[in-house]
Amino acid sequence: MNKISIMESSVAKWNRIIAGEQSDGGVLDCTPCRIYYMLVCTGCPIAAHTGHKFCKGSPYPAWFHHQNEVHGYMRRKVYCDECRRLATAMRDFMIEIVEDLKARKAAQEQRPEALPDNGIEG
Repeated sequence: MNKISIMESSVAKWNRIIAGEQSDGGVLDCTPCRIYYMLVCTGCPIAAHTGHKFCKGSPYPAWFHHQNEVHGYMRRKVYCDECRRLATAMRDFMIEIVEDLKARKAAQEQRPEALPDNGIEG
């Protein structure tokens, strides 16, 4: 699974949360967390995008704190308009990362090589 598909999976998760089809299980059902969290967030596309580990700098802390402070339920899901706004912000942030990764990939593929490809690696 490449980083673009990992982040597209996150977009799908947040779409399901917004639609009321799923709750947020945090690190248990976050595709990037399942891959990178055990390595202390090393290599996580979210951490690379924000410059901070553990989703700091993303909309997730606001979502998490709202869930705990306002609703206090074990299941983090959309209970009110503010939940929907925060979940949508998180989904949109994941989309921003997907678009950034795709742009970087396209730029890398279009970048001319410094040396002509003559079959010699070096």
